[in-house]
Amino acid sequence: MEKRPEIPETHGLCRWAIRLWFALSFRKIRLINTTELSLEGPTLLAVSHPAGFLDALILATAFEHPVHCLVSERLVRGPLAGFLARLLGMVVGVDDGTISPVAGQPAVQILAGGGTLAVFADQNRGAQASPGALARTAASLIGAAELQLAGRRVEVYPVYLFLPVSSSQSRELLVHVDSPLVRPEDQPTEGRETNEVKSLASALESSFQANPFQLRPADLEYFSRDLEAVLQASLQEDWSSRPNWKQDVEGFVLSGFVVDWVKQVNYLDPGRLVALRESLDEYRHLLQQRSLRQFEIETAGAILHSGWRRTLVWLETLLGLPLALYGALNHLAIGALLFVAGALKKRESDSRTTTWAIGGAIVLVGYALQTLFVAQRWGRATAGYYVPTLPLAGVYLWRYLWLLRHQTRLLFLSITIAALTSKAEKLRGVLLEELDRAVAGYAANLSTSR
Repeated sequence: MEKRPEIPETHGLCRWAIRLWFALSFRKIRLINTTELSLEGPTLLAVSHPAGFLDALILATAFEHPVHCLVSERLVRGPLAGFLARLLGMVVGVDDGTISPVAGQPAVQILAGGGTLAVFADQNRGAQASPGALARTAASLIGAAELQLAGRRVEVYPVYLFLPVSSSQSRELLVHVDSPLVRPEDQPTEGRETNEVKSLASALESSFQANPFQLRPADLEYFSRDLEAVLQASLQEDWSSRPNWKQDVEGFVLSGFVVDWVKQVNYLDPGRLVALRESLDEYRHLLQQRSLRQFEIETAGAILHSGWRRTLVWLETLLGLPLALYGALNHLAIGALLFVAGALKKRESDSRTTTWAIGGAIVLVGYALQTLFVAQRWGRATAGYYVPTLPLAGVYLWRYLWLLRHQTRLLFLSITIAALTSKAEKLRGVLLEELDRAVAGYAANLSTSR
């Protein structure tokens, strides 16, 4: 009889608390395509994602059935992480994708006892290693467990995660469970890594590369071109700051090493690539805004190319504001009457003369009513002073609106160009730093696997 792995009694409470924490952090865990999933017997979830403690928490709490995650000792940092790992039945002790004797045997016993084990991709083995290297740990554990199951098979489900990083706009943590892996009937023999285990590892790695969350080839090519353009812009800016430097960036392309990293991240951690894609889109949007504003300013004429004219525009914008507000206040009711009468909308049946006549009549009636109101409230003398200000304030209101739209707006845009440039450069710097860290980690993983 199978001995089921022990689960602490507080497992359910801990899982509920972690789910609540995810919900409060505006990240909802959503399971996709779990109709074929059965966790009643020995089951291995082969996760197409680099190992992480947060990722293990997601998998351990996403299912109603207990799921034991195989995690590295270096990922469980601090007393709280260790406490949660024990409550959720995690197997701790794997280091850099290899199965240590301390962690390997408990992981095998979970499968041999009919439990569910989640194993992450061995990213450190690298995409340039032998075929199946990304799933070697999972395949080896399956082979070792089936030696103890005496003919019973371990069900293997490829699992794909989409975990948005902090800068991404997506607010859901997606867990996609694929159909169970079809496997040959032959069983591995004890004492060596059989061809069946190698074949299983290769099949799992092939399923990893079919991640449904990854960018499509056309989108990936578009992303690579944008990334290449950002790197070229940064390189060109650096070279242009050097005296007597004549080399340009024409002909510079992404290195094959970076291209390999992009391809691997696309199916191992698509959420990270999507976040970079969003940052690239934001960077391109900032550059487009800057270019449009520069073009609009350059075609504005002499108003922005003369210091004294810019000064006059700013002075009129500030000093004319009270008069414009006075005009708006006194023409508010008249504007409402014009709107109600439909005089602001030109109808095909009305001639221009008729339209202007209706509008003029409404304005005169409005002036008369307002003057009458002032005379009754403050006297005829005040009304006599008030009447001439109405048409003057109305004319200046139109003048002020034109000023804001055609001159003040351009001056304001000219000021924002520097801010847009600074924001774009800052965003590009953050993006390139993130890229450097990711590629450096990928290089370190490759060097470790050799």
